[in-house]
Amino acid sequence: MTGLRPAARMQLVELADTDDEDAPAPAGADPRQGGGEAPVPGRRPGRSGVPRWWPAVLAAVVVVVAAVVATQVVTRAAAARADAIAGLPGFVRPLDAPPGELWRAPAAGRTGVLAAGGHVLAVSDATGTWEVRAHDPRTGEARWGAELVATSAAGFDAVAVSCPPGAAESTVVLCRWTQPRVVYSRTRETVASVPPTRMVALDAADGSRLGSWDVADPLVGARRVADDLVVATVQADGRVLVERRTGAAGEVLWSHRSADVLVTPGSGRVAPALSVVGGVVVLGGEATTVLDAASGGVVAHGAAGRQLVVAPLPDGRFATWAPVGGAHLHDRDGSRGVRVPGVPVRLAADDGSVEVLLTDLGNRVAALDPEDGTTVWELATSHSPVATVDGAVVLWGDAALAVVDARDGTPLWEHRTGRAMPFAPVTDGRLVLAAEPDGADRWALSARGLHDGVRVWSVPLPAGVRSLEGVGGTLVARTDTEAVVLG
Repeated sequence: MTGLRPAARMQLVELADTDDEDAPAPAGADPRQGGGEAPVPGRRPGRSGVPRWWPAVLAAVVVVVAAVVATQVVTRAAAARADAIAGLPGFVRPLDAPPGELWRAPAAGRTGVLAAGGHVLAVSDATGTWEVRAHDPRTGEARWGAELVATSAAGFDAVAVSCPPGAAESTVVLCRWTQPRVVYSRTRETVASVPPTRMVALDAADGSRLGSWDVADPLVGARRVADDLVVATVQADGRVLVERRTGAAGEVLWSHRSADVLVTPGSGRVAPALSVVGGVVVLGGEATTVLDAASGGVVAHGAAGRQLVVAPLPDGRFATWAPVGGAHLHDRDGSRGVRVPGVPVRLAADDGSVEVLLTDLGNRVAALDPEDGTTVWELATSHSPVATVDGAVVLWGDAALAVVDARDGTPLWEHRTGRAMPFAPVTDGRLVLAAEPDGADRWALSARGLHDGVRVWSVPLPAGVRSLEGVGGTLVARTDTEAVVLG
């Protein structure tokens, strides 16, 4: 075995500065023969040729380049997140500053504003003709316009056009209206026949017509699934026919006829209704049937008198609630799983970061494991969940706004406005945007930090605003007659 290594000892070292021009030439060099290093203009003999300050400059350049690269990485990540948020239904692209009015356009009807093909579309009857106009989201410049149908004519009912929204990146715009019915004829006899419903498909790029088709039977509802339409109509025997049809040509992809009579004139029964929830189609009414949106197969059914509330779960699964029997989790094929407490909540905006099922228990909100239904947390509150984003749950009450941590239900903050808020808040993923009182008769749009509730800014809202929407990532304030784009 070797012995202990001796400690290092300091030795005196003499440093020789070779800056002196008279320094001796290297050994073996003959100045007369040109031996050794050839002189270089501007360099002193015996030097390496590398200035003493060069390492410091090199280090500084490396630091600057690293900072630039890091900044670019952060910028790209922020831009990617902004694009991801803007592409989700109900969300707003992250705002870098307090928004002001960018532009406004006439808009009417329940679906008066939607997004498609990179445009914000406004549906309006302001000119006496229902039309769809595509606008640049930032400038409001009109890209194209398409006239659909006159709003009314003498002797006919008024017409209302609806354009159900699809994905913001969709290249197809689908609109519908019931053809006007004759109110009186020359003989003053009322025509009792039900007029057909017209379906029209427009190209989102230029507004040109891709196709049109009619539905002859009385319409219960029409909802988009991708670029198709799911249409429900009342049959002569009171049953309801549900069909998925191609949006442009109306070709039937699948159909389902209700097992129960859902329409009996004068009976006082609950009117049938159609909705699309995640990957399923829900035909509600006196009885509720849940259909697979892709195949039309029945995946759940409530007996007559047992209406179902349906909420989506990850991976195409869903949850149902009935007044008798409560709530249950379902697999994609409809097979019923465990029973869970409360009524499943259907959120206006969900970024997928919260892996729990939220249910409403009246004076409490519960978060359940969507796999086995176990309770993750409960929160005593009268507020309702409206959005989940970045691991947080946004709740809204009549005169209050709150956010809780989705992991354990810990309240992060609450703000009470003192007056009933006129519409639900929206979020851009970093801020919660909501109406707050701004004097006696006005409202301001206030932004509060998602996780801390600190008010970042507040700007006056245009007069008459009745809703706030995220349309293809664009912040839109709706009045009765206009869409006001903020940014």
